[in-house]
Amino acid sequence: MKKGYPFIILFSAVTLVALLSLLPWHDLTGGVIKDFDLFGDLRPDSTRSSQVAGNEFVDPTLVAEIQEAAADTLHKTDSITTTQSVPPAISSVPVVVRENGEMIIEDYTAGKTGLQNLKKALARNRARIAVIGDSYIEGDILTQDIRSQLQTLYGGRGVGYVPAHSQVAGFRRTVNIKDEGWTQYDVQKASHKPHFNIAGEYFMAPAKATTKYTGYSKDSRLASWDKSSFLFIAPKGGNIIMATDSTAQEFTVSASEEPQFLVMNEPTTSLKIDTQIPGLIFLGTWLEGNSGVTVDCMSNRGDSGASHRKINADLAALMRQHVNYDLIIVEYGINALTADQYNYNAYGNLMRQVCEQLRLCYPNADILMLGIGDRGQKINGAVHSLPSAPAMVAAQRQAAHDAGVLFWDTREAMGGQDAVVDWRNRKLVNGDFIHLNSAGGRELATLLVNSIKKMLSDE
Repeated sequence: MKKGYPFIILFSAVTLVALLSLLPWHDLTGGVIKDFDLFGDLRPDSTRSSQVAGNEFVDPTLVAEIQEAAADTLHKTDSITTTQSVPPAISSVPVVVRENGEMIIEDYTAGKTGLQNLKKALARNRARIAVIGDSYIEGDILTQDIRSQLQTLYGGRGVGYVPAHSQVAGFRRTVNIKDEGWTQYDVQKASHKPHFNIAGEYFMAPAKATTKYTGYSKDSRLASWDKSSFLFIAPKGGNIIMATDSTAQEFTVSASEEPQFLVMNEPTTSLKIDTQIPGLIFLGTWLEGNSGVTVDCMSNRGDSGASHRKINADLAALMRQHVNYDLIIVEYGINALTADQYNYNAYGNLMRQVCEQLRLCYPNADILMLGIGDRGQKINGAVHSLPSAPAMVAAQRQAAHDAGVLFWDTREAMGGQDAVVDWRNRKLVNGDFIHLNSAGGRELATLLVNSIKKMLSDE
């Protein structure tokens, strides 16, 4: 290579990247590629901020959800696309988050009923909990430790709900999933939503499809389970084969628009489902014990949660004849949070509607909304809490209050202002200063389970 060529190549590459950084990539690609500023950290403007690398995009369906709701009840300036240079909104709800130094669950239910449904279920030695959320719980992070701690206290086996296909199967450590032939439909992408349920997704078998689940051998409560259940809708009749470690059973099912439920009630470390029914709708599989606690992780990457207000209530009524819930934990908000937005009234109103729809779908379940965890923002090279985060928490607390459900302030539990910096220093969150790693999930789960135990003991 001739002398000077490496410098020319390097200079040309940097120049090209610098020019590309000037383009509005987010607008040009519809959010697929994020805007970036090559020299952003060198600018002297102390008010300039940029999201820490690895940040998710705002849920693309959220704007449409807000605009739809705004037609009757909301002012257009509450749109998530509006930029406001005002102090964070303050909830009108009187706030008490700690008692004697301990984090508490705030009770906004009518009659201060707390966790009465969960408590009754635990007394019967059979309780089911759903945790619905975004990538904060993806791969069973956080939920795996909620499950582990509650099963240690109250018994139980298995991971509960598992989908037909998982895009995080490669790093989820609580169950192994291998599948072929399924098409996924989720609340953010599909326009036709007749089969949307609490999981926020369903799967379809265009022709032959198969899924195999294998227990996590390093945890005795997850290595095997007592009961394998498959919930589906079969628009055509046909055969479904379910195979455990020791038994393979072929079920002949009839065509029906209502959910059907197949159960194999025997201990096993694996389950394989094979179907050749075209158009079969997969609603969920549950791997669980016959007693104790089941905790279902239902995560949808990039989801704001707002679309869950359109969960099919008629379908839910049919599904809960087979799978009902005593507690539903709602974990959302990160994908509605932006650096410049300080008014989340519209989003909070949508989440109030989500809680109301969940109550309609599962009238015997306690509902607990989690506030967002602390999230980092880089300003001139230093990371601090995102200034708009308190506004989101305030809107979530107000939504819980208005819906009459429970609320737990995740950000405050982590330590409040700049907590995410401390958690990163202690290697509890990833380098994006948003998502928990396994150790962080375990620590946050301990804080939450302690608050759940406190509320149960106080009732």
